[in-house]
Parts: sequence; structure tokens; C-alpha cells
Amino acid sequence: MKKQEHITAFYVETLLLILVFIAIILVLTHVFGLGKVQSSRAKLLTNAVCLAENAAEAVAASDSPAAVVRLLDEGGNVRVLDSGLVEADYNSRMEPELTRDPGLRVLISWEPTAEDPRLVNSTISVYGAGKTDAVYELRTAVLLQEVGS
Repeated sequence: MKKQEHITAFYVETLLLILVFIAIILVLTHVFGLGKVQSSRAKLLTNAVCLAENAAEAVAASDSPAAVVRLLDEGGNVRVLDSGLVEADYNSRMEPELTRDPGLRVLISWEPTAEDPRLVNSTISVYGAGKTDAVYELRTAVLLQEVGS
């Protein structure tokens, strides 16, 4: 009878050990899955910030939306929309995207102020693929220099 109790105890301990391993594997799978999601979100945000910074530099160096297009355009990925917004498309590696299905889309507004037409406000919004909410938004302004100054 004693040997039978040892075998039963061995099976119970083995079963408990297997259950503990399964629980640990499930928890670690969940943690690594969340880490991957957070990593992809962080990469998207980093890329969006970098594109917004590039667009802000183009706005600061321009005197019109057409000049912004000339500075940012790399083979036709930038255009002025009917609404007056400048739109630039990039893939997930931040390379110019020439198809109509970009990984990242940058929209740049050009709004001269009523008080001083030389002061131009600009909002730069970066959208992820298929998203309606901006991943990142940057507001900036530029004071245009008068010709000859």
C-alpha cells in the first residue's frame, strides 16, 4: 500500500508541476505579446515625430505651400490638396510612398494670420495607415521675411 501512495503522490506532484509550467508560459506569452504591441506603438510614434519635425523644418524654410512641396517632394509623394493642405505619403520605413496606400500620411496646413500676413501658422498632423486620429500633431509658426531684408 505504501508504494501505491508514493506513485499517487508522484503523479499529483507531476500534474501540479505541469500546471505551474503552463501558467508561467501563459503569463510570459501575454507579457511578450503586450511588449510587442507597445514596441510597435512606440516605433510608430517615433516615426511620426521625426516626419513632423522634417515637415516643420520645411515650413520654416518656405514662403508658400508650393515651396513646402518642393522641399519635401521625393518623386511625387507630396501634393497640395484642394483644401490647401499639403499632403505627403511615406511607408513604414519613412521612405517616400508613391502608391495611394501609405503607412504614414503627413498633412500640413498653411494659415497666414489676420493680424500680420507675414506670420503663418501651420499645423502638422501625422496619421497612421487607415487611422482617422492623428498619431502626432505639431503646431508651429513662421515669420516670413520681406523681400530684400
